[in-house]
Amino acid sequence: MQLKSPLNAAALALLGLSQASAAADAAPGWSFDTSTLVYSEADGRVQAAEPRVRATRTWDSGRSASLGLTLDTLTGASPNGATPSSAPQTFTTPSGNGSYTIAAGETPLDDTFRDTRIALDASFSTPLGTRNTLTTTLFASTEYDYLSIGAGATIARDFNLRNTTVSLGVNVSQDSIDPVGGVPQPLSRMPGENEPIGRTEGTESKQVFDVLASVTQLLSPTSLVTLTASLSLSDGYLTDPYKILSVVGTDGEPLRYVYEGRPDSRFKQAVYGEYKRFIADRDAWTISLRLMSDDWGVFSQTVDSTYRWNFGARDYLEPHLRYYRQSEADFYRAALFDGEENGLVEASADPRLAAFDAITIGLKYGHTTRGGLPWWVRLEGYTQLGRTAGVPAAAADGLSKFDLEPELNAVMFTAGFRFDR
Repeated sequence: MQLKSPLNAAALALLGLSQASAAADAAPGWSFDTSTLVYSEADGRVQAAEPRVRATRTWDSGRSASLGLTLDTLTGASPNGATPSSAPQTFTTPSGNGSYTIAAGETPLDDTFRDTRIALDASFSTPLGTRNTLTTTLFASTEYDYLSIGAGATIARDFNLRNTTVSLGVNVSQDSIDPVGGVPQPLSRMPGENEPIGRTEGTESKQVFDVLASVTQLLSPTSLVTLTASLSLSDGYLTDPYKILSVVGTDGEPLRYVYEGRPDSRFKQAVYGEYKRFIADRDAWTISLRLMSDDWGVFSQTVDSTYRWNFGARDYLEPHLRYYRQSEADFYRAALFDGEENGLVEASADPRLAAFDAITIGLKYGHTTRGGLPWWVRLEGYTQLGRTAGVPAAAADGLSKFDLEPELNAVMFTAGFRFDR
């Protein structure tokens, strides 16, 4: 059996590589991991349930194979991109077979939002010589209007008496989008009730190519650091076919609605650093920083920290704090002024492309039974505060009476356990 240093398992965990790779350092046999996430936004917005299960088989040779299954179920109300109005607003559903009405002064939310996703992934990890490990992956996910299929490979090599691990990974995926009601023409007018839906039949597609390079260095018997750089190129249909924008007059009131449009490519680059320190041979503190930018003009910073306090032989608490800040995309618009849509090629009011700050605070409790079965539960709160941007100058006074960036609050509960055979 090939012997490996403790660095390998820690490095793989820090890098976020597949569990099949991490299993290369585990005892031979089977292991099963399962967890369930419940996510709930306030005010009847998005609700999600996500159960996951993973089986991993490890052999004496150091090889391992892993198979994972994820099921996502989403319901609730999601922002459609329109601005509030002083009068009730009625919107046609994407299929054209229904409508929903929003009360005066309220953020337009599409309460017909429903989605279910099934995802499968498989990976295989094998040693190459005494210092290299190759991990290959296949993955696929399907929704009622979306299909994604991809593959990836990562090679890791140990140096410096196994105190340093360097890895390089690539992923490619092919996605197919078949929107309900068809594909809308960007910035074309959204039809009203009893009007043709204004969409073209057919599917769209996109390709995604990712590259990640990382180095993990053992600094001392109690600390290590990981540095990662990644590049991601998406090419094809990147528009959300269900998002719209309001076209408003000087009083800020909507005159009509148009479909959003986004660029057909996106290039992202990110750097990530993480420091982990073991304290008093018992606890562990982790802090990380991630910086991301892209050619859409989005720049984000993420600071994340956890402290694992092992207060007993079989129990621990792990508080978690995460802060996220993001700038808006170059083509983000809270609304368009009357006639402005005629001179634009790209515009979106999707709040995910807006400027905002977000903070997550949580606590995890873990316990290992006398029979050796570890389980854990985690409760977290999420708050997102928008920073208003993309308001047309000619309608700024009129729109000022509305809350264009309402606060978003959500609660996340996760539970899971693991057992080995």
